[in-house]
Amino acid sequence: MALSRTSGINIDGIVSLVPANINDNLLLTHLSQPDREALIYHTGIRFRRVVKEENVSIKNFFIKGIENLLSNLKWEKESIDILICVTQTPHVSLPAISCQLQGDLGFSSHTMCYDINLGCSGFVYGLHTLSALLNSLNKLNARAILCCGDISTQLIQENDHTTKPIFSDAASVIGVSNNSETMSYFNLETNGSGQKAIYKEDNFMKLNGIDVFNYSLTMVPNNILNLLAFADKNIDLPKMYILHQANKLINEAIRKKLLLDETKTPSTLYDYGNTSSASIPLTLCKNWISESPNWVLFSGFGVGFSVASALIYLNKTIHLSIIET
Repeated sequence: MALSRTSGINIDGIVSLVPANINDNLLLTHLSQPDREALIYHTGIRFRRVVKEENVSIKNFFIKGIENLLSNLKWEKESIDILICVTQTPHVSLPAISCQLQGDLGFSSHTMCYDINLGCSGFVYGLHTLSALLNSLNKLNARAILCCGDISTQLIQENDHTTKPIFSDAASVIGVSNNSETMSYFNLETNGSGQKAIYKEDNFMKLNGIDVFNYSLTMVPNNILNLLAFADKNIDLPKMYILHQANKLINEAIRKKLLLDETKTPSTLYDYGNTSSASIPLTLCKNWISESPNWVLFSGFGVGFSVASALIYLNKTIHLSIIET
């Protein structure tokens, strides 16, 4: 397992973006009414956010999110040292979206830019990457931006009953700096034997639900427990455990295996569905209310099969917002 710790990083703000267009699983035409109700009950997903226009890309979401984040935090473009984008649905394969954003938004040529090809674990992997890079810079108050998200519905066949009711489109843009004295802890793992649990074939996403469930329940609880042991923290310490929003069946199985109270594992599945690497920051934006700094545990898991958890100390002044676009 890849256990690591970094010092000094702070999540200053998050802007999550979702399409205004809403699809309702209760109106799915290929299922009977009882089947629709059963689907919603077992997955926990009623509504999905779907991009309607064919010419809209994840880059459009990232641009709007970055502009809003910079405004919220009052950060100047010239102050950004690192820009990383995590996505599996780039509108073009090259150049990297991060390089395009640097040019389109007028960031400094000194900004480090690159992309990471990951899905559901991507937010935690991206956060770890930023943390390590910020720690390596010989600079006080260095700043970084992490963009996460996918337009997953572009990968779904209209008649695919396994993927269509699950996945939504969304993005999150996160501002991170190295102005904290608190340690952060990470546990990053991969089991490539599960590469066929979620994969792409003939330009469309394929999902083996039983494999996803088995890998999730086998790997995620152990990943979290090993992280807490490495950090020498009790399981009761985190104010919240924000899991990747896979589906209700998987997330409830993980919660019960860890013996966590429902109040500690908030969900956005009903309103937003599975939003890939944007799901953890989106869920934080929707549910985080704190009058004082607190520990929170993030855990992302999915395509790869990839699992990544982080234990982070959140400042009470963090700026959080959700934008419909």
